[in-house]
Amino acid sequence: MPDEAEVHGPAALAPVYRQLRKSFEDGRDEPGAADLYYDEMTMRRLDTTRPTAERALLAVYWAVSGYGLRASRALGWLLGAMAATVLVMMLWGLPVSDPKPATTGRLTGQDITPATDTPAPPTLRARSPPV
Repeated sequence: MPDEAEVHGPAALAPVYRQLRKSFEDGRDEPGAADLYYDEMTMRRLDTTRPTAERALLAVYWAVSGYGLRASRALGWLLGAMAATVLVMMLWGLPVSDPKPATTGRLTGQDITPATDTPAPPTLRARSPPV
């Protein structure tokens, strides 16, 4: 790289990518615009002049779904969350039985006063992990 070359950082490149993306969208080139959107968001994530919270949110957005452009990442996180839920249910289990409400009443003349008592749910049965 020549010594006279000016090096631009992410803060200067993000608006350039945004303008290029809009130009591609106006030209009806959606795949090209999507690539430029990905690059624009990456520059925003790498820009150290942006607030830390915004950069952290963009990092999570990138990791979870590739800025909404990588469906396989989002699907992978969904399957992982489902597997974790099943694992938790296998390890700690479900209540052995449902609480059975009991209704009692008193008949006095023509008045009936029912009272329903629902017992506390049973404690979860601890299951030992598979060996």
